[in-house]
Amino acid sequence: MKGKILVIIQFTCLVLLMIVTNWLTLPWWSFLLLGISAFLAFWAMAVMKLGNFNVVPYPVVNGNLVTAGPYRVIRHPMYTSIFIFALALLAGQFDYYKLIISIVMVADLVVKMIFEEGLLCEHFPGYKSYMQRTKRVIPFVW
Repeated sequence: MKGKILVIIQFTCLVLLMIVTNWLTLPWWSFLLLGISAFLAFWAMAVMKLGNFNVVPYPVVNGNLVTAGPYRVIRHPMYTSIFIFALALLAGQFDYYKLIISIVMVADLVVKMIFEEGLLCEHFPGYKSYMQRTKRVIPFVW
């Protein structure tokens, strides 16, 4: 249940960010960041493969631990993609509504990552050593 609530908060924040954005007045570099966000998301999904992918933070029963592609450097490229998406909309057209929505979403995703990593450690024997080799969302930083 906790995982589903976290996903609902995440998607609600994403939808709200899209609703409060005036897409016609975003600067060009916001669209560049949105493109980078989309590329990273699609790359991560392509490497993960559909049968191994799950929107909720629970591991797929017969899933495999993926450590290729963007997962070589960061454990959560989908979350990184969402952070870049939010940054593109917030920085490209700042307002306090977006700031509050973004803060809620980041807090939600951090809680979700920590929750998910606990489940992944239980599910995959090699996940703890994978955690030691990689960063969560920002290569070489965090």
